[in-house]
Amino acid sequence: MSLPRRAMLALPMMATPALAQSRAVRLVIPYPPGGGADLLARAIAEQMTANGRTTVVENRAGASGAVGSLAVARSAPDGTTLLQADGSPMSILLEAGRTAYKAEDFVPVMRIATSPFALSTRPDGPLQTLQQVVAAAREAPGRLTYATPGAMSFAHIVAERFAASAGIELLHVPFQGTGPATAAVLSGQVDLIPVPPAQVLSQGSGAIFRPIAITTEARHPLLPETPTFREAGTDLVFLGWRGIFLPAGASAETVQATERLLRDAMAGPVVRAAVQRMGETEALLGPAEFATFWAEDRAGIRAILPRLPRE
Repeated sequence: MSLPRRAMLALPMMATPALAQSRAVRLVIPYPPGGGADLLARAIAEQMTANGRTTVVENRAGASGAVGSLAVARSAPDGTTLLQADGSPMSILLEAGRTAYKAEDFVPVMRIATSPFALSTRPDGPLQTLQQVVAAAREAPGRLTYATPGAMSFAHIVAERFAASAGIELLHVPFQGTGPATAAVLSGQVDLIPVPPAQVLSQGSGAIFRPIAITTEARHPLLPETPTFREAGTDLVFLGWRGIFLPAGASAETVQATERLLRDAMAGPVVRAAVQRMGETEALLGPAEFATFWAEDRAGIRAILPRLPRE
């Protein structure tokens, strides 16, 4: 007996989720190869593939992450294209109006990792405590300098949140990347730099920088002698983060299936080792919790935008 025409027309639509689940996953990274984001993405892709779902990494760099993020926003919401991004393109640039996409163009699936920042200086520099930094900034407003790998970066936000919390003025010196920013501080050309804990230390565990204060709630295991900002007298807690997004329009079934794939991958040895090497913290949040966290993060960015350049 033949099926009614209406039922026959519905068959391809009903089969679409199953067909999508059999195709390879494209994990888009909006940054060049070689950085921390790339390292983590490739570990996730390797683990997902080992778990039975073929996954390939695609680097779509440009505009501080906005190019790759836009590419995912314009992709089919069938679960075969994922975005691994951080707060630079997904909160900072977005809230500053520097993207061609909106928050509504994505479905947050999972926050996967977080990392604090340590306000640091060169080991032989005159600044040793946060109190000294604040005192020096108040004595000569705008003279104390800090380096970042670029405007609108996490480091830029951290420094300006610190300045706002402490009621001081600092001079931002942006560079094209972490390497030049690090060199400028170590040579004494710039006074301060906010960096993740792992960047404070060399591979031999010796200190590259002198950490002054860290943006965690409690002291960090990599830098147990470094006080938190709150301990040092300034109310600042800040975590950089990485998360996975789907394009808007993804069905609840697709979101749930993607979350399961990611949770299985994050529990695997390949990903655990990569997170440890990076000095980050696995910090999983599911779709609902991640959506709340992301909204709060964007609200925090909006509050600090008046301190950021408009050019």
